[in-house]
Amino acid sequence: MLENKQDIPERPGIYIFKTAAGKILYIGKAINLKKRVSQYFQKKDQPLIRNLLGRAAILDFIVTDDEADALMLESDLVHGYQPPFNIRLKDDKSFPSIEITLGERFPGIYFSRQPQTDSFVLGPLVNAGKAKSLIDAVTRFFRLRSCANTLFKKGIPCLYYHIDRCWAPCAGKIKPVLYQQQVGFALDFLKGRKGKIKARLGVRMRRLAASLNFEEAQKIKEDLERMEKFSLRTYISSRAHGDFDVLATCLLGREAFFIHFAVAGGRVRQSDYFRLQTVHDDEGEAFREFMIDFYRHRPVPGEIIVSRLPVQSAGLEGLFSAQAGRRFTIRIARRGKKRQIVGMALKNLTLFVQKSDYRSLAERIKDMFRLRHLPFHIEAFDISHFGEKNRVGAMVVFRDGRSQKRLYRSYIIRSASAGDTEALKEVLSRRFRDEPSPPDLLLIDGGLPQLAASRQVKKKLGLRSDLLALAKGEERIFMEDGSSLVLEPGSLPRHLFQNIRDEVHRRAITHHRRRREKIQSGSGRKELA
Repeated sequence: MLENKQDIPERPGIYIFKTAAGKILYIGKAINLKKRVSQYFQKKDQPLIRNLLGRAAILDFIVTDDEADALMLESDLVHGYQPPFNIRLKDDKSFPSIEITLGERFPGIYFSRQPQTDSFVLGPLVNAGKAKSLIDAVTRFFRLRSCANTLFKKGIPCLYYHIDRCWAPCAGKIKPVLYQQQVGFALDFLKGRKGKIKARLGVRMRRLAASLNFEEAQKIKEDLERMEKFSLRTYISSRAHGDFDVLATCLLGREAFFIHFAVAGGRVRQSDYFRLQTVHDDEGEAFREFMIDFYRHRPVPGEIIVSRLPVQSAGLEGLFSAQAGRRFTIRIARRGKKRQIVGMALKNLTLFVQKSDYRSLAERIKDMFRLRHLPFHIEAFDISHFGEKNRVGAMVVFRDGRSQKRLYRSYIIRSASAGDTEALKEVLSRRFRDEPSPPDLLLIDGGLPQLAASRQVKKKLGLRSDLLALAKGEERIFMEDGSSLVLEPGSLPRHLFQNIRDEVHRRAITHHRRRREKIQSGSGRKELA
């Protein structure tokens, strides 16, 4: 196993774990290289970290001037080497780009999802059909080759030459210097410098006409007319003004979960889920690494709304602004429609985690609230009333994070004295008198008074269930010993408990409304609890 080094500087930069053969295993960024690297050796008992250190034999580092430079260097190196321990979207379908292979003597223009590093790249583009149409326009205006190298090496002009869509450099039909001039025209065109091209082609057209080469001059004139009508914006515009992305995240152990919503015209048009291994135990760090990889080959919107800010969000804004060529922001929505969509994303991410690995979520909740049991079976209770004579109670049941509606119960308060706490005692007593099997966790809607009342019933009946109370407002959880903890905004435990609390509250209000309607209608019919 690689040993901790002591000669690492306390400076910003990147660190690189390598095998003895020099294969890169992991690339990370740090504000303080020495402190960050030492953390790996403090956590070497964790399986993923132990695996990384066990395979690594070399630890290199590159010092940078500041954290922003380290972030950009990390992004470039991760995508160049694609280390196995970095977060990578292996099954990701990248968006297409238009590539001109400048590294070749006679560059070609291609539709590409994995362009070469020495090529000119336009994109990523959302619409693959429009990308191909743009390539078609470039070959029509500038006659660059679009053939594969295997065909090019045969040296035989293809159909594109015969229909005036290629200069056939493969067969020496154009001098290299003139072909490179056409490549320059194509680059200017794809960079939006249409006026510059038109001026150059106009000069060339007049020279051809002066030398009586009217056929070639006419071709240039036709190209200029088509170019005048051509709008590059209709091809490369990827996201409309007002469109944005929503990203939510959750870290459970070494498993990172993410959800992405693409919002266009105020509606969610696309959703994607990701479950990835990470060496990070900080959710913000894992989120940062995911975002760098996620937007590497995707159109960057003008704004990303997040459930929590990633580490170095300002640096990411600079990185993505440079990538998109315009201002870009990452922020948390506090109100309005965007906040509602974030809530919907979190709800769906919670469901995704519950289906994928509820045990990890249960273990996190158990550790957070010092429970004795993993909360696989949760029962929640609430009281609703409109006057002391018409109080009702409700119970909902969740197993493995999913509601079990057939097990829900509603109660009419029969004999409890005034007050919600006395009504709660009656409901709990009847619940476990009628059906003794206790859940792993009792979740009470309320604060310290409701917690104290529930604790009395639990002690009286000898229940072994864990007990928590969730107070509205700041979403504070009260534990059985009286201590409390505010659930972190955007966290999955908070969203799970909110879902359960909202469900039991809905059940109580619905029962309460139906009972009130019967009383007001004067039906007088006897109800069963």
